[in-house]
Amino acid sequence: MDKNLTTKERLIQAASVIFAEKGYRDTTVAEICDAAGANIAAVNYHFGDKSNLYCQVWEYLFEQSAAKYPLPTDLIETDPEAWLRHFIRSRVEQIFDTDIHHRLPQLLHREMGEPTEMHESLFEKYLQPSHQRVSKAIRLLIGPGISENQLKLAHLNFMSLHIFLNVGHQKNKTNCQCRHRLPSTENPAELARQVEAFAIGGLLATRDLIHNTGNLS
Repeated sequence: MDKNLTTKERLIQAASVIFAEKGYRDTTVAEICDAAGANIAAVNYHFGDKSNLYCQVWEYLFEQSAAKYPLPTDLIETDPEAWLRHFIRSRVEQIFDTDIHHRLPQLLHREMGEPTEMHESLFEKYLQPSHQRVSKAIRLLIGPGISENQLKLAHLNFMSLHIFLNVGHQKNKTNCQCRHRLPSTENPAELARQVEAFAIGGLLATRDLIHNTGNLS
């Protein structure tokens, strides 16, 4: 770890790795301080308690994600298909990133599987805005004829692709017996392109179905 970082920064970086790998409940303040090369009292001094540090880790990882995988919000209005392509592709690429950025999908998997007491507030602050933007882009792509129920279903189908891929990757990446169930990750960019094509193809087919028959209610 970079010794030029402040103690607070080292604690956040160390906690990002350990929380992502072990989850909130199985992570101790002592091991975070040890990994950060900090005094055992450092977490309480800088953050108050473990839960506040956990929230800081979320903020840190989302900031890192936004820096490398920015989402141009102006495209939602001007070219919703391009925005959705960018969104799904970047989400898949991040799952298989090799630096700090893959810790966010890993942390999300942990939080979804073992919700903490901060779950609702974290979802509202960090995840709900992107879900709302996805829904807006889908509505614009499909057109005004889409009902609320159709929109919810299209949103679910679109989002489930990268969420399921992340779940499978996190659960089986160290399990040699189960790795064969998942697609090869040797070329993450190609995998992302295939998921993108499938996701957008599904939305365009949904648009045709709604416009031609009004079904999918």
